[in-house]
Amino acid sequence: MGRKAGADYPKTASIAFTASGNNFELAIAVAVAVFGINNGAAFAAVIGPLVEVPALIALVNASLYFKRKYFDQSLDHASPQDIAGRRAGAEITY
Repeated sequence: MGRKAGADYPKTASIAFTASGNNFELAIAVAVAVFGINNGAAFAAVIGPLVEVPALIALVNASLYFKRKYFDQSLDHASPQDIAGRRAGAEITY
């Protein structure tokens, strides 16, 4: 969606990760306050961060995959030297 709106990869990725992790800590505090620490729902909310880290690592890998698929198409046929030059800001001639 970000690409269709004209955003580059860094903006698209940061929007996606911000939206997916929004208010997570608040949800934990509310669950503990409402249900109490001995309730299963509150316990699951507290254990959630232990699951969150591996899930975020998987999301980063998915994000890098989509970067290669949708944003780096101009680098498909470039040599490693050309890619290094482009990242350094040098102009590439073919």
